[in-house]
Amino acid sequence: MKLNKYLLTVILFIMYFSVLSIVLAVTIVYKDSSTIEGDLEDMNNKYVVVSNALGKIQIPVDNVKAIIFRNHNMFQTGREVSIGGKKYEGYATELSKEYVTVTTWFGNVRVNLKSDILDFIGFEKVDFPNVPLETYFQVELSLNEYYVCSLKSGEMIVGTQLSSNNDYLIVSDNYKNAFYILKGAVEDLYIPYKYAKGYDLVVLSTGRKLYGVVKKLSETQYEVSGQWGKVVVNQGEILFTTYKETKEQVVQPVQPTPKVEPAPNLLDRLIYDKDGVAVVVADSPIKVEGKEIKRINIYPRQIVDPRTGIVFVLVPGGVFKMGADTSWGSVDDDELPQREVYVSAFYISKYPITVKQYLDFLKASQTSSSVVYGKQISPVEIDFLSQKVRVSYNAPQALLNSPITGINYLSAKAYCDWAGYQLPTEAQWEKAARGTDGRRYPWGNSRPTTYNDGKKDYPVDMFEETDVSPYGVVNMYGYPIEICRDYYSKDAYKKLPKDDPLNTTGTYVVGRTGVLTGRITDRIPILPSEPRDDTTFRVVLSVEEALDISKKPLNNKLVGITWFVVNDNIKKQYSVKSEGLYVAYVESGSPAQLAGVKTGDVIVKIDGRAIKSQDDALKALSGKKQGDVSVLTIERAGKTLEIKIKLGIWLF
Repeated sequence: MKLNKYLLTVILFIMYFSVLSIVLAVTIVYKDSSTIEGDLEDMNNKYVVVSNALGKIQIPVDNVKAIIFRNHNMFQTGREVSIGGKKYEGYATELSKEYVTVTTWFGNVRVNLKSDILDFIGFEKVDFPNVPLETYFQVELSLNEYYVCSLKSGEMIVGTQLSSNNDYLIVSDNYKNAFYILKGAVEDLYIPYKYAKGYDLVVLSTGRKLYGVVKKLSETQYEVSGQWGKVVVNQGEILFTTYKETKEQVVQPVQPTPKVEPAPNLLDRLIYDKDGVAVVVADSPIKVEGKEIKRINIYPRQIVDPRTGIVFVLVPGGVFKMGADTSWGSVDDDELPQREVYVSAFYISKYPITVKQYLDFLKASQTSSSVVYGKQISPVEIDFLSQKVRVSYNAPQALLNSPITGINYLSAKAYCDWAGYQLPTEAQWEKAARGTDGRRYPWGNSRPTTYNDGKKDYPVDMFEETDVSPYGVVNMYGYPIEICRDYYSKDAYKKLPKDDPLNTTGTYVVGRTGVLTGRITDRIPILPSEPRDDTTFRVVLSVEEALDISKKPLNNKLVGITWFVVNDNIKKQYSVKSEGLYVAYVESGSPAQLAGVKTGDVIVKIDGRAIKSQDDALKALSGKKQGDVSVLTIERAGKTLEIKIKLGIWLF
């Protein structure tokens, strides 16, 4: 028996050093791409020492491009590290015989050289952009056995242990590699459910979720902490939480009382998977108010589209009373019969589209000249070769936050097509305006007092204390009339289905407001092509679209320049000598202005391609998409300049 133990010890000793020798058999790649093979004897921040048939060789770190431990075919550059076949852009910064620290865009990786999982490390320095400091990343629970850290780049780092300090999440794997991840680089962190004992769910107004131990610091502040660190949140930032202050209170009864099992709390049973769907663990079907719950979704009450600045509020899915109540007295036939209609959950713009938001669309969008520019907006013209040329649009500063009016259905739809929105259906509009209880006005059944009477232009938020719906939608009773997606039919309520109704054919479209008749159910037929000074619109998104809308590119012009082919008149009038496109106007906030293009420049090349006509420019930009970078070669005051322009990215 003793001999067997001795043999086992010897075998393990031999196995350990055979693995170690495999790990330490390396290929050194010099900066001139020549190589040398050998066993890694030692390594520090100044030298790498290898031994082979020629003896020991001491190589200055400054001469090393990379060290290959295995998987030679995967190696490409000296600007990467590969661990277990997974590559990260980065370079070695601290060296020892046991560990190497690699700097990456997301932080540092401390690689265990004895793990037999390192493929290669590069030594060529990379200049990474600074990772922004952020207070929160999303913390979720998972039924997985591992900690999963999802980065903003889309990369996933998986480990068996998790800790944190002020700046970093530290994820360690089975091979004793440690990933020090800057918290600002993290999009989502998934914690195994079994390690989340005592954690509560906190949903912030931004839509981010946190799981952790909640501690009340004051009447307005809470601390949320966990293995991932801790943050302090204000009460106003919390949209929803399972935390209850009674959890920290211990009450001693005066008299003994029978033990009563508490009623099941659904929120304590929620488990969130990666797709954001809530799972309720229950021994038997759960019913609330007689209805069995199959799925629970949590959506933010309010979101902002960062592309356009539009504020959206949530209208939950469900049944509501649509149409007029005959007890109100005189109502129109097209508002009858009142019936229960189901509408799926959606987001609707809190306010009508503003002059500023519509102006941004006119300046940036790739639209046809048939789009109406509205009552408050006027065209901008320049004098070019003794002619008036329309180049842009403008509006008085005092009116930028007023509802856009003087537009038509076709232009409102063009705005939606540009941004990826839709006009609200009649059913969506009416539910957002009056809720589920059949009220006559957005605020209830009491008579209106203060609302937009249409006599002058008001800011969109002027009436958010008086003309506001149960969901927080503002100015749906007063002027202007709001355009809906439905085509008008007098018998729509008699013919359309009761689930998400939409009428797609007809001559007129539907306009909605309450001020004309004194009830929110009024329906107004409007010609789609007719611009009216009393019409505006707001927009909607499905809940699925809303959560990803920031990733959808706007249908923007790629450059934002008014240019003309250089001819003899331009050469004479503007003292131009080069052939190309003369820049007559640069739109404010456009990619061209942000890149530094100026009026009077002559564009002679795009991405190295000679430009002598507008058709040449179109061909050079063909296939380009928003976010791509092109190089404009321009002539300015006798000098040739190259300007990099990020296509399609506007600053509103």
